[in-house]
Amino acid sequence: MKIDLHIHSTASDGTDSPETLAIQCAEKGVDYAALTDHDTLAGSSAFLKTAKRLGIQAVNGIEFSAQYTGELHILVYRVNLEDASFRGVVKEVMRHRSNRVVAMTQKLIDQGYDISHEQVQKYAAGGAPGRPHIARALVEKGYAKTIDQAFCKYLNVGCPGFVKRKNLTPTQILQAANTAGGVAVLAHPKLTYAPNFDKLFCELKYLGLAGVEAFYPEHSDEECKYFCELAQKYGLFVTQGSDFHGRMRSSTDLGKEKRGNENPLLKQGLHVIFEKK
Repeated sequence: MKIDLHIHSTASDGTDSPETLAIQCAEKGVDYAALTDHDTLAGSSAFLKTAKRLGIQAVNGIEFSAQYTGELHILVYRVNLEDASFRGVVKEVMRHRSNRVVAMTQKLIDQGYDISHEQVQKYAAGGAPGRPHIARALVEKGYAKTIDQAFCKYLNVGCPGFVKRKNLTPTQILQAANTAGGVAVLAHPKLTYAPNFDKLFCELKYLGLAGVEAFYPEHSDEECKYFCELAQKYGLFVTQGSDFHGRMRSSTDLGKEKRGNENPLLKQGLHVIFEKK
């Protein structure tokens, strides 16, 4: 059994279309899948339609960045796509995201970097623009050799092009998700760099969190075990995902993460996300 509940397409910062990703999931034998683009549901319908045709169990998904001292991302699955309130939240987040990309691009232009807004939008290809698209423009112009290098030199905190992101609070995200019938999961907790994961899990559970992405390529076996133990302590299920971005991140592959396949908390998560009504 292959499970990948963390995938990105051209609708945000991946390099493959939603339809192509569904086909790739079928080719790699992925049984359960979710498209989780940053701040947008634009690719959901195409992904779900193709996945259904190919016999893949699939649900819609979205990944939000939340206000936090460091990084804190929340994945939301199976929302009612017709829910006006949730669509309003997504629209507001997208507005902030687009404004930030414009501001970062202009900041670099003002400092003499030979990139343009048109270049960045070209890489976004009509999807949700983000820092990776600025990074690709910088690589194209020779300011960096790789996407990672572009981030480190120009786009991260303290770098020439950095502009602080305006995010929703965890409370706002979880409330919007639950109101729209969605299921909220803490993405890649290791990358959250929380000083006290026990406290964080407790607080997020109280706010409406349902699960934790315990099985993730950058988690060590010990970290997977630790996050599963905390999830069980607070009555949360667990999920697994690759965080696949296509050519944007060559280190990951669809269905790559398999360590959770036999974990009962993961089976519980599949039941909640895919079957429970």
